[in-house]
Amino acid sequence: MTSKEERERLVFEHFARTAGLLPGGSFASRPPPEPDILYVGEDGAFASFELVEIVDRDYSASVGQSLSTKGACYEFLDGMTPVNAAAFREAFSNADIALDFTSGMSGQRRKNALPSIFQYLMRLPPGFEGDAFSDSNPLGTVISYLHVSRGAFVGPLFDASSAVWVGDPSVDALASKMSKTYKPQGQISLLAYIDGNPMFPDEIWLADLDEYLATLDDRCQFERMFVYDCGRDCIMRTWTRPPAQQAAP
Repeated sequence: MTSKEERERLVFEHFARTAGLLPGGSFASRPPPEPDILYVGEDGAFASFELVEIVDRDYSASVGQSLSTKGACYEFLDGMTPVNAAAFREAFSNADIALDFTSGMSGQRRKNALPSIFQYLMRLPPGFEGDAFSDSNPLGTVISYLHVSRGAFVGPLFDASSAVWVGDPSVDALASKMSKTYKPQGQISLLAYIDGNPMFPDEIWLADLDEYLATLDDRCQFERMFVYDCGRDCIMRTWTRPPAQQAAP
């Protein structure tokens, strides 16, 4: 099984216990075109669940890139010659180095720029603290921000910016599943979950979600939809498909 399937099973288990589906039933991952999870109740009835994470993809990508950049800085430091690495560690033993690359730079270009960035840092005056970047900086084509903080740090520490506008992805997450085709066993439900990613305040994103849910009718392929917050262990919203409209005589 893949890590994606393992994560989906973990999310479903927490949701199912909160929803009262467990203990008593059982569940397993299923391959496409079936939905992600097949649940079997105590009475033997099948129910299928398709899972989707509510997450701002731009935010997720930005955080991932930030973590990758920080990791690359530490890897570069560890890969320096012993003499140069020792000198850098001594010079920035109590420092937190924050940097931000110019927009659109790939991960590989960021790594390629690290030798120049480390050399530039080593040319700063001993004990330098403050903004190390200016418009005339020779690194201006690769970085847009470079700042050294000093304090009770066990340095050197590296911080890469992950600042990005966080949108409301709840409606997009649900809508992305509406036109897909599944072959479920039993009735199919949609489980949309939040797993630690930042969201707008509840009164904002839930209002948007409620407005979207109000547009759905009996033609929706999902019998039920659940919005589950993993961190709060709370089912934030439940939607049930309305009965089919009777044709006028």
